[in-house]
Amino acid sequence: MSRDSKIIIVGGGPTGLTAGILLRQRGLNPIVLERRHDQIGYPAAHVVNTRTMEIMAELGVGERMWAEGDNTAMSGKIVWVESMAGREYGVLSVRGAAEDDRGPLSRYRSLNLPQTHLERILAERFMELGGDLRYGHCVSDLRQDETEGEVTVDTADGQQVMKFDWLIGCDGAGSMVRRSVGIDMDGPPSLARFMTIYFHADFDRYREGRKAVLYWIGGTDARGVFLNFDKHGRSWAMLVPIGDARVEDFSNEDATRILNKAMGDFDIEVKIDSISTWNMSAQVAQSYRAGHVLLAGDACHRFPPMGGLGMNTGIQDAHNLAWKLDAVVSGLAPSALLDSYQVERRAIAQRNTDQSVKNMMKMGQIDEALGVPLLAPVSLDDIRGPVRQHDAAVVGIDGDGAMAQRRRAAVQAAIENQAEHFDQGAGMDLGFIYDEGLVAHDGCAPGPSDISRYRPDAHPGARLPFSSPDGSFAASTLGRVAPVGITLFALDPAWHEAAQSAVAATGVPVTVLTIGADANFGPNASDLLGIEKSGAVTVRPDGHVLWRDASVLNLDGFQQALGLLKGE
Repeated sequence: MSRDSKIIIVGGGPTGLTAGILLRQRGLNPIVLERRHDQIGYPAAHVVNTRTMEIMAELGVGERMWAEGDNTAMSGKIVWVESMAGREYGVLSVRGAAEDDRGPLSRYRSLNLPQTHLERILAERFMELGGDLRYGHCVSDLRQDETEGEVTVDTADGQQVMKFDWLIGCDGAGSMVRRSVGIDMDGPPSLARFMTIYFHADFDRYREGRKAVLYWIGGTDARGVFLNFDKHGRSWAMLVPIGDARVEDFSNEDATRILNKAMGDFDIEVKIDSISTWNMSAQVAQSYRAGHVLLAGDACHRFPPMGGLGMNTGIQDAHNLAWKLDAVVSGLAPSALLDSYQVERRAIAQRNTDQSVKNMMKMGQIDEALGVPLLAPVSLDDIRGPVRQHDAAVVGIDGDGAMAQRRRAAVQAAIENQAEHFDQGAGMDLGFIYDEGLVAHDGCAPGPSDISRYRPDAHPGARLPFSSPDGSFAASTLGRVAPVGITLFALDPAWHEAAQSAVAATGVPVTVLTIGADANFGPNASDLLGIEKSGAVTVRPDGHVLWRDASVLNLDGFQQALGLLKGE
């Protein structure tokens, strides 16, 4: 392979642009083809989790996003109501894990930022780096043989054929790239159908004392979710379950009426921006690679939105893939290295799919406690009919009687039981481990972790624990990981000479950072990394641990770990 390899990325959304920036930062020249004619659109996602924020910092846009988004919204409240002006069913306080007893888990925490804003920031960054981003370029056909491939691209000026050495399909759930190479999906293609109404409105009077990023609406004829996209509470979307109904049958008047019913107030002025429909599914591609074609993002996995995992998983796909593709085209590693991309990321996609479905199913506990189907499809008759409310006897939570108090307690308990969904914390976000793939296991068990809790640990396959002398990302362990080759963290300066021997034997570049000598990573760095005086932790360019020896200057083990990159 050659660093002049032709790389095409199909799709200019968050996943494709992340891949493009990471490749440009490594000196490669990918072309990003986006079928839309510009960035105008409406957000399909809004949660940027902690791990993704760390990746954004690597891309050079982390602080800009932190300033532009709402960095408090994801540690606030989730509210369940009959309507905004009507009964309140219950409230869940979302805390989010920010640190353990050894210090902060990251420079960042989850952020509320509309996908459209994120795309704009990423596109600008890609162009700053000299990236080639082509809007209005729709890939309509793809062919490949054993050595290269080509795509047919439809543009305003006609068709053109572009050759490629590698192509990354980031073209969404209906991926033409995936279909062209014959990769099938596992899992149910449809769990539910929703209409999304994007709108602007001021209903702060009903948010007083319970400002939240999500409001679950469970009325008689207005059901769905209000989702806030901005700091000022004016830009919103409502996700409305519609079952088998056609979105074309819902007029702007219908959309306005369902919004007013959900608010419980017909005097609030509503401006409809757009109406769209989408299908909730739970699928993972059977393969992430076919020859010279690789898939990332929604092209290879589709989750229910319960948990905000979809966009984040796609961006993290790109983070795993980009450095491996760079190693292959640079001649540092054989193309077989790319097989580890599927091994590692498909397992995470399946984990995230399963968790998203679990989150969705657990929502039924609230329905059962209330006796109200919160996400039952609405009908046009419901929307166009007179305003109705649930009978108090049906809901049974009104008043001060013993039975009402028990019902309220049962409803609140069901809501509190959703914490794993809305307050997944660092266990889901930062605690995932690559059990198989490009990992040299050290025989030790990983630290205790589950969906809701996370104990930083430099176990092989895990994300490198964050440790920083000043709290910044740039000065942290993660911020100092080299973009090429392997980064070695150690306490003993003798690792410098050992690394030189390993480089000579394997040809893999190694950056050595001696804690306390070459760099200060804070007082708890060695404890977080789990190493003693002569031990070392080696880290891949994506911030995941390749190999660790906790106590011994183990040159043979280190060289064997480096050999994994060479396919040895």
